[in-house]
Amino acid sequence: MMKLNLEVLERCSKETEDTITAESSAFASTPIQYLKENQGEFIYVECAQFNDIRIDAVALEFDDAFNLYTALFGLKLQKKHSEAIRVYLKQNVKSALGSSSAAFSGQEGLWELNIAVDCIEGFNEQLSIEEVCELLYQFVAQLNETVGK
Repeated sequence: MMKLNLEVLERCSKETEDTITAESSAFASTPIQYLKENQGEFIYVECAQFNDIRIDAVALEFDDAFNLYTALFGLKLQKKHSEAIRVYLKQNVKSALGSSSAAFSGQEGLWELNIAVDCIEGFNEQLSIEEVCELLYQFVAQLNETVGK
């Protein structure tokens, strides 16, 4: 698995989207389960290596409506890759209600993806925030390969 250097880790309020606190890199070793225990928060993550897979940042949260851990991010791929993206998600995200969504934002010129990381092979609640980001990195890197980028 690729080792990521998470440069920005912020705990944010789901209600206001305001930053509660900027965390040190040590927070990256916190189990992802933190989000289930603190459902009013999401974690905003930036990493220079994300540019390699065409994303800027990731927001991780626990979706209490679907009881899933989710990753939300923008993917810089052209709209013409719609079919390949949807096929990849269907084949690589285990089916569950609320497991994934992909919408192209013409205004932003990118895909807005919402992926239930629970539904990605290799996920478990004992993974650290950093390990979940690494799992997501691999997932998106494979998506880019599939699309041919």
